[in-house]
This record gives sequence, structure tokens and C-alpha cells, in this order.
Amino acid sequence: MRDNKLYTPVGVRDILFKECNIKRYVSHEIGEVFRSFGYEQVETPTFEYMEVFSDEKLGGTKQKEMYRFFDRDGSILALRTDMTPPIARIAATCFEKKYLPMRFSYFGNVFRYNEEYQGKQREFYQAGIELLGVDQADADAEVIAVAIQSLLKAGLCHFQIIVGNVEFFNGILEETALAYDICKELQIYVGYRDYVSVEKIVKQYDMEQNIRQLFIDLPKLMGTLEVLEYAEKLTKNIRAIKAIERLKCLYTILQYYGLEKYVSFDLGMVGQLNYYTGIIFRGYADGSGYSILSGGRYDNLVEQYGEDMPAVGMVLKLNEVLSALQKQCVTIEQKKAKTLIAFTEKGRQKAIEIAGIYRQSGMYIEMSLLGEDISKNMHYAESKQMSHVLYFIDSENMKVISLADEMGGFTVDIAVSELILPNVEEEKQ
Repeated sequence: MRDNKLYTPVGVRDILFKECNIKRYVSHEIGEVFRSFGYEQVETPTFEYMEVFSDEKLGGTKQKEMYRFFDRDGSILALRTDMTPPIARIAATCFEKKYLPMRFSYFGNVFRYNEEYQGKQREFYQAGIELLGVDQADADAEVIAVAIQSLLKAGLCHFQIIVGNVEFFNGILEETALAYDICKELQIYVGYRDYVSVEKIVKQYDMEQNIRQLFIDLPKLMGTLEVLEYAEKLTKNIRAIKAIERLKCLYTILQYYGLEKYVSFDLGMVGQLNYYTGIIFRGYADGSGYSILSGGRYDNLVEQYGEDMPAVGMVLKLNEVLSALQKQCVTIEQKKAKTLIAFTEKGRQKAIEIAGIYRQSGMYIEMSLLGEDISKNMHYAESKQMSHVLYFIDSENMKVISLADEMGGFTVDIAVSELILPNVEEEKQ
């Protein structure tokens, strides 16, 4: 019988030293970008009432994809499956409208149960932002700019943000004048990129040739501004035309940011149509088969918590970002202890004092716990790829042992007073 204490459940895994260090570094760099744009971090509970995530009217998570359990009072709780609904709840219940616009950022894990596992994770580490209270192209552009700047700061350079607008698709659906159930069928087929079925439907029903051509051309409506201009000529629907104008305006603003080369358009992108209400976007990196970020405008969500306000946001899928960094061979410096401080009993006090001075100056220092045996301490330091061992014989005498010298290492006996120490006060200034 398998001893489950020795294993992790399907869909979750341990993150060990090297990967954990990279994850922490990338999270820090992304967090700095968030703060530089004025986004303040909040934390939401790891589990909440199931209803927070399961609102089907807004494209909530299916119950079978949740990790659910009962509270002692009989309430059904769920591990969070999405970060945006809790942020919407916070905005509606903890802040007044006088604080608009509101800028939130977050880091945290979400959990989703995949029935067909096939190597997919069920615990995901995410970082994201939400901008609430403004319905303008400037807000859309800012969120996309933060996403791009975050990926660049993390170390990625080969990626693309694909942008669509669900209002364009809703507009051309109106122009077909088809029955509601047929429109829903078209939405599903477009969402799954089943354009063979889409073409079959639009050829089956009576509609103007220009709008039929738009549906047939949806798979090709990907690219830069020329795509928008082409689509605009094929529709008379005001809703669809306004959606295209919004995308053009968005592109112009991103040009002001100097980030337009990372952006292209896909007018066939629909996502969860009952969740998103305007722009929608996904990010893809070279070497990654999955999207590394997603986002869009969701103007109807906060209203479900008692406050009517527009909102736009994005989420970085950090598991995929880390995978893309690895596949693109991006090297991230590993910050870890390069110096081991060892000591005799007589040298312990001075060793601890000197280690504290080095740490205050920003250095990474590890104290030995292996006793006075120099060879044992050197072997340990070499196994950790450290460069030096400082061995304190007593409060006045010590050995400096180099493990990375081109001559194969050396040992120097010096007085503790000769040790070069950083000026901590100057370092702080």
C-alpha cells in the first residue's frame, strides 16, 4: 500500500530552492511595476462562500471545477478559483465611490479541479491588477501597459498580447437578426474556434452578404490596424463600429507608451461573453503552449456586490511565465549566501558580530553549524557553491579561505582587525 505521507496529491507539487528563488524574484519585480503605476496590494481569503465564484450569469466557475467543502454551520465553501470576484467584493463593500478610480493588485494561489488531468496543475500562482471606476480607453491601455511592463521586468522579451473586443462580436450578431438560440450557438462555435460550423450556420440563414462575409472571415481577422479597418468596412452596426473605434484608440495610446509592437488584434476573440463586456486580451510567449496572461473589461461584475462601477483588469499566470522564462533560456541571478562563517567557541561572539555587519550591508551570509573542523566546513561550503569561508579562531585571529580562486583556492591568516568591513551607515545612505 502506498504511503500518502510521501507524496503530493495529483495536480499540486513542491517548489524547491532554485525555482522558489526565481519565483520570488519574478514576483518582486512584477510587484515593483504594479506599485510604480499606483496599484496597492490586497489579500483575499484562500476560501470563501461558493457563491462568490459560481455566479453562472457572469460566467462563474462550474461547481465541478471547484474544491468545495462544508463549514460547520452547513454553508458550502470553496477554495478560490478566480481572484477577480473577491476584488470586486472588496471594492463594493470596503470602499466608497469617492475613492474612484481604485487600483488594486494581488498575488496568490487559485485552485481548479481538472477532470482530465493530463499533466495540468490544479493549483496556480497568479499576480494581477484591477482598475475600477473608469470606462475609458486610457484605463484599458494602462492595464495592458502594466501587463507588458511586468513581463519585460520579469525578463521576457519574446511575447505578444492579442486584443479583441466582445462588443464587436455582439454587434455583428445583432446585425444578423438571427434568433437568440442561433446566436448562442454561433457564440459557442466561435469561442471554440470551430469556424467550419460557423460558416455552415451563416450560409444556412438569410442575412446581408457583408455580415456573412465577416463571420466567414473571422479566423483571418487577426493582425494590426489593417484588420480593424477591413472589418469596419463590412459592418453597419453602431455597436460593432464603436468597438473597433475603441480598439483603434487603445492602439494609439499604447503607441504613446511605446509598447505597440507587443500588441495585435483578434476580432474573433470572445472569451466568456457573459463575463467580459468590452476589450478582452491574452498574452502568449515563445516556447509556451498556454497563455501567460489574460484580462479584459468586466463592467457588470461589481454591481453584483451592490455597487455599479466599470472595471478592467488582468492576471499574470506566473506558473506559465516561469515556464516561458526557462524555455527562452532567460538567466536570473540567484541571490544566495556566498560566504560561510565558521568559528571556534572563542571566536563565536566576534563571528556573529561580523556576520551581522555584513548582512546589514546587503550581503548574504550563512553561519556554520558544523563545529570547528575546517575541512568539514570547506566541504560544506563547496557543496553550496560558496566562494569564501571566514574562520574565526578567537576574537582577534581568523583565517580567510577562498574556494573560487583560479589557483584552486588559498588560505590567509589575518587579524580580525584587518578584515575589510563595509560602512553600514554609508551603505544605507
